[in-house]
Amino acid sequence: MTALITRFAPSPTGNLHLGGARTALINYVISKKNSDSKFYLRIEDTDKVRSKEIYTKNIIDSLTWLGLEWDSEAQIQSSRIEKHKKIADNLLNNNFAYKCICDEKTLLTKREQIIKSKLKLKKICTECKDNKNIQELSSNYAVRLKIPIEGKTTIKDTVQGNITINNQELDDYIILRKDGSPTYMLSVVVDDHDLGINYIIRGNDHFNNSFRQIYIYKFMNWQTPNYAHIPLIHGEDGAKLSKRHGAINVMELMDQGYLPDSIINNLILLGWAPKNNNSEIIKIKEIINTFNINEISKSSSIFNYDKLNYFNNYYLRLDENLKNFKIFCKNNEILNSLYNQDEEKLLRIFQVYKKNLNFYTELFKFTNIYFERDYTIDIKDEIFGEVFNKNIKDFVQNIKNLDSWSIEFLENFISTYLKDKQIKFPIFGKPMRYILTKSYQGPSVSDILFILGKKDSLERLNQYITNI
Repeated sequence: MTALITRFAPSPTGNLHLGGARTALINYVISKKNSDSKFYLRIEDTDKVRSKEIYTKNIIDSLTWLGLEWDSEAQIQSSRIEKHKKIADNLLNNNFAYKCICDEKTLLTKREQIIKSKLKLKKICTECKDNKNIQELSSNYAVRLKIPIEGKTTIKDTVQGNITINNQELDDYIILRKDGSPTYMLSVVVDDHDLGINYIIRGNDHFNNSFRQIYIYKFMNWQTPNYAHIPLIHGEDGAKLSKRHGAINVMELMDQGYLPDSIINNLILLGWAPKNNNSEIIKIKEIINTFNINEISKSSSIFNYDKLNYFNNYYLRLDENLKNFKIFCKNNEILNSLYNQDEEKLLRIFQVYKKNLNFYTELFKFTNIYFERDYTIDIKDEIFGEVFNKNIKDFVQNIKNLDSWSIEFLENFISTYLKDKQIKFPIFGKPMRYILTKSYQGPSVSDILFILGKKDSLERLNQYITNI
C-alpha cells in the first residue's frame, strides 16, 4: 500500500472547533492505515494580526487530549517565510508570475465591474503584467501568479469527484504582498511540498483554493497531491457550525466533562457509517480498520448535542473509564474539593448517577445534598403517616446491625423488610427519600443509603426519629 502523507494545518486565529477536529481526525485515521504513512501538524500563523500564541496552545492541547498524535514536531509556518519568498522569486524569474502595483481602489472598481457585468473573466489586474516599466521595478510591488486564461483545470477529488472549471474564472492571485510577505496561498503549497504531503484532506470551503494552488505545483514541476474535500459540519438550523450553536471549542467540551472517545465517535459518523455494523459505537482502532474516505457523503452533516451526549453517556459509564472521572475530579475545582473531603462518597454518587449524566459537570447538581454539612431537615409541613412513624425506629435498628452496605444488599434488605411488615413501598420509601435528601424525587432509597454510607444515613434518619 502506498504511503499516504497527510497533514492538519490550522490557523491560530481561534480555538480548535469541532469542524477542525473532524478534519484532523480524518487525516490522522488515513495516516494510520499503514506503518509507512505520516500525519503532520502545521500551524499556519502567517496572519500576523489575528494569530495568537494562546490559540496555538489551544490547538496543540486539544489534539493531544483527543489522542491525535502527529509525527515529528509541529511545523510553524512563519518560521519558513524566507523559503516562501524564494519560491515566489523563482516563479517571477521564470515568467510564471508578474509584478503588480494596483491599489485597493483600482482593484475594488474592477471587482464591482466583474460582478455587475457578470463577466466570466475574473482577472482584476489586466495591465501590469504587460507593462515593461512595472516589471522592471525593484520595490513597492506585489507579485501575482500568472494563471493561463485559456483552457480548463480539473481536480480529481476523492469525495467530490472530478470537478472542472474554466481557467478564465481563476484570478491571478497575489503570492507576495507589497511588503514582501508571502500569502497563505503560496505558503501552504510550499510547506506541503517540502513536507512531502501527497494527500490533502480538508474542508470543501477550500475547494476553490485548490484550483488556484495547483498551478504552483505545475509551474514548479512538483508532484501534485491527491485531494479530498470533505463537506462542512452544519448546526441543526442548517447553517455552518459556529459559536451560536454552543460550546464547539474542543477544550470547552473537555472542561464540561466530555470524553475523547465520545467526540471521536460522534465526529467520524458525521457523513460516514461503517458497513456491516449495526451499532453506532465505534472506537478509534475500529475506525482505523474500517474507515473508507470514498464512502463519505458529499452533503453537509448535521451536528447536535443530543447525539454527542448519547455517546458520552455510553463511554463515561464504562468501568474502564472510571480512571478518567478521577482525573477529571482532580482537575476540576469543585469536584476536587469534594474528592478531597470524601473520595469514596463522591465515587458512590458517580456510580449511582452516571446513567443520567451527559457529561461529568452535570454531577454538580447532585452532590450538594450528600456533602451538606450540619444537615437539618424541616418536616413540620410533611405528613408521613402512622405506618411509617410506627416502623421507622425498628427499621433504623435493623440497618444499624447490617454487615454489608452494598446497593444490592440494601435493596434486598429493604424489600424483605417491607414484605415481612406487609408495607407497600411508597408508604415507606417516599418519606425515607425525603428525610435523607429533602426531596421526593431522586434515585432509589437503597441508592441513597449506599451513597451516604451507614454513619450519615443513621444520623439523618435519627434526626427525624428524635422529632416524632
